[in-house]
Amino acid sequence: MSGLRVVRHTCPKCGAPLAADRQDIVYFCTACRSGCRLTAGQNGEETLAEVEVRFVAAANVQAAAYLPFWLLPARVTIKQRQTAGGSANGLVRFFSGEGAESGGGSGDQAFAIPAFDGPLPQLVQLAERYTAALPKLGEKLGEKLVGGRLDPADAEKLAHFVLIASEAEKPDTLQNLDYSIQFGTPWLLGVPFVARGEALADAFFGLVVEREPATR
Repeated sequence: MSGLRVVRHTCPKCGAPLAADRQDIVYFCTACRSGCRLTAGQNGEETLAEVEVRFVAAANVQAAAYLPFWLLPARVTIKQRQTAGGSANGLVRFFSGEGAESGGGSGDQAFAIPAFDGPLPQLVQLAERYTAALPKLGEKLGEKLVGGRLDPADAEKLAHFVLIASEAEKPDTLQNLDYSIQFGTPWLLGVPFVARGEALADAFFGLVVEREPATR
């Protein structure tokens, strides 16, 4: 049993109990409406740290659940972009604007990366859509956030993949892409999903996500 440690699932802000699935590392306190995540403390021991949470407003939508996305503030710098024709597209243009056309440019935005389980193609599609739509999304006071299993470090890795995938959708255009990303402090975004048979679909784009059964 050495090396095993029990972390009490109580809100670090108000002390209320937290409800979560067994694999979750992201939690939302319905008592004080604050978020937290499982993280390593100074001595390497796991602890719960507070994290900012916001919720997306969806008018006239009866949400079956609010699923968590990591919001990763980011500065993307395009050092070099070589193509066989065409122009920058996808999230490269979103982050870097016209500067990406000539192989240079940088910009500040935020990646929206799903923090829940699902097939990679579906998660990438959600990340592309919500990253590009983020500036237009309104906010509301949410009730519950469930299913957060991806930590910020893994979300950053997925952000790199999403950036390249969005640019490479025209494979006859992109030949080389040299870039860097500086990430800021992450926070959580609760996105409304509606029931679609046995699966869930996001409330804005109707993208279906097949999720693993919850275990408790």
